[in-house]
Amino acid sequence: MRILIVEDDEAIAEAIVGLLEDEGYAAVSVSDGRAALEKLRDGEKTCLILLDISMPVMNGWQFRQEQLKDAALAPVPVVVCTADGRAAEKAQSIGAAGWLQKPIDPERLLEVVGTHCPCTPM
Repeated sequence: MRILIVEDDEAIAEAIVGLLEDEGYAAVSVSDGRAALEKLRDGEKTCLILLDISMPVMNGWQFRQEQLKDAALAPVPVVVCTADGRAAEKAQSIGAAGWLQKPIDPERLLEVVGTHCPCTPM
Protein backbone atom coordinates (compact mmCIF):
# COMPACT_ATOMS: atom_id res chain seq x y z
CA MET A 1 0.00 0.00 0.00
CA ARG A 2 1.09 3.51 -0.68
CA ILE A 3 0.89 7.00 0.76
CA LEU A 4 -0.54 9.64 -1.59
CA ILE A 5 0.83 13.17 -1.32
CA VAL A 6 -1.46 15.80 -2.85
CA GLU A 7 0.73 18.91 -3.11
CA ASP A 8 1.11 21.50 -5.87
CA ASP A 9 4.56 22.70 -4.73
CA GLU A 10 6.89 20.30 -6.53
CA ALA A 11 9.81 20.85 -4.14
CA ILE A 12 7.67 20.07 -1.09
CA ALA A 13 6.14 17.02 -2.76
CA GLU A 14 9.55 15.66 -3.75
CA ALA A 15 10.93 16.22 -0.24
CA ILE A 16 8.01 14.36 1.38
CA VAL A 17 8.17 11.49 -1.11
CA GLY A 18 11.94 11.22 -0.62
CA LEU A 19 11.69 11.19 3.17
CA LEU A 20 8.95 8.55 3.16
CA GLU A 21 10.78 6.36 0.64
CA ASP A 22 13.97 6.65 2.69
CA GLU A 23 11.97 5.26 5.61
CA GLY A 24 10.74 2.36 3.48
CA TYR A 25 7.26 3.60 2.61
CA ALA A 26 5.79 3.53 -0.89
CA ALA A 27 4.85 7.13 -1.71
CA VAL A 28 3.57 8.94 -4.78
CA SER A 29 2.62 12.57 -5.35
CA VAL A 30 0.13 14.43 -7.51
CA SER A 31 -0.33 18.17 -7.91
CA ASP A 32 -4.08 18.65 -7.38
CA GLY A 33 -7.27 17.08 -6.12
CA ARG A 34 -8.51 15.91 -9.50
CA ALA A 35 -5.27 14.02 -10.15
CA ALA A 36 -5.54 12.58 -6.63
CA LEU A 37 -9.00 11.17 -7.34
CA GLU A 38 -7.68 9.57 -10.55
CA LYS A 39 -4.71 8.09 -8.68
CA LEU A 40 -6.96 6.72 -5.92
CA ARG A 41 -9.10 5.00 -8.54
CA ASP A 42 -6.17 3.32 -10.33
CA GLY A 43 -6.59 0.06 -8.41
CA GLU A 44 -3.56 0.35 -6.13
CA LYS A 45 -4.39 0.50 -2.42
CA THR A 46 -3.69 3.77 -0.61
CA CYS A 47 -3.32 3.78 3.16
CA LEU A 48 -3.00 7.54 3.77
CA ILE A 49 -3.48 10.86 1.97
CA LEU A 50 -1.34 13.89 2.86
CA LEU A 51 -3.47 16.75 1.53
CA ASP A 52 -2.56 20.35 0.80
CA ILE A 53 -5.57 22.67 0.94
CA SER A 54 -4.64 25.46 -1.52
CA MET A 55 -4.08 24.00 -4.99
CA PRO A 56 -5.09 24.78 -8.57
CA VAL A 57 -7.59 22.73 -10.59
CA MET A 58 -9.26 21.10 -7.54
CA ASN A 59 -8.34 22.31 -4.06
CA GLY A 60 -8.25 20.26 -0.89
CA TRP A 61 -11.79 21.21 0.16
CA GLN A 62 -13.22 20.11 -3.19
CA PHE A 63 -11.14 16.93 -3.21
CA ARG A 64 -12.37 15.95 0.26
CA GLN A 65 -16.01 16.49 -0.76
CA GLU A 66 -15.55 14.19 -3.76
CA GLN A 67 -13.58 11.63 -1.76
CA LEU A 68 -16.35 11.34 0.82
CA LYS A 69 -18.97 10.79 -1.92
CA ASP A 70 -17.15 7.65 -3.11
CA ALA A 71 -17.71 4.70 -0.76
CA ALA A 72 -14.47 3.05 -1.92
CA LEU A 73 -12.36 6.16 -1.23
CA ALA A 74 -14.07 7.65 1.83
CA PRO A 75 -12.36 5.36 4.39
CA VAL A 76 -8.82 6.40 3.35
CA PRO A 77 -7.56 8.70 6.13
CA VAL A 78 -6.54 12.25 5.27
CA VAL A 79 -3.93 14.38 7.02
CA VAL A 80 -4.09 18.07 6.08
CA CYS A 81 -0.75 19.77 5.32
CA THR A 82 -0.99 23.56 5.31
CA ALA A 83 0.92 26.72 6.15
CA ASP A 84 -2.29 28.28 7.46
CA GLY A 85 -2.09 29.10 11.16
CA ARG A 86 -5.49 27.47 11.62
CA ALA A 87 -4.37 24.05 10.39
CA ALA A 88 -6.06 22.12 13.20
CA GLU A 89 -9.36 23.93 12.65
CA LYS A 90 -9.22 23.35 8.88
CA ALA A 91 -8.43 19.67 9.35
CA GLN A 92 -11.33 19.26 11.75
CA SER A 93 -13.73 21.07 9.40
CA ILE A 94 -13.19 18.47 6.66
CA GLY A 95 -13.10 15.46 8.96
CA ALA A 96 -9.38 14.85 8.52
CA ALA A 97 -7.56 12.33 10.71
CA GLY A 98 -4.86 14.87 11.53
CA TRP A 99 -2.82 17.81 10.35
CA LEU A 100 0.72 19.01 9.76
CA GLN A 101 1.84 22.63 9.81
CA LYS A 102 4.12 23.77 6.97
CA PRO A 103 7.04 23.92 6.90
CA ILE A 104 6.70 20.27 7.80
CA ASP A 105 8.97 18.90 10.51
CA PRO A 106 10.31 15.55 9.20
CA GLU A 107 10.10 13.86 12.62
CA ARG A 108 6.50 15.00 13.08
CA LEU A 109 5.65 13.79 9.57
CA LEU A 110 6.98 10.32 10.33
CA GLU A 111 5.15 10.29 13.65
CA VAL A 112 1.84 11.20 11.99
CA VAL A 113 2.35 8.70 9.18
CA GLY A 114 3.14 5.97 11.71
CA THR A 115 0.03 6.83 13.71
CA HIS A 116 -2.42 7.08 10.84
CA CYS A 117 -1.05 4.69 8.25
CA PRO A 118 -1.79 1.02 8.80
CA CYS A 119 0.74 0.11 6.11
CA THR A 120 4.22 -0.84 7.17
CA PRO A 121 7.41 0.25 5.46
CA MET A 122 8.55 -1.94 2.57
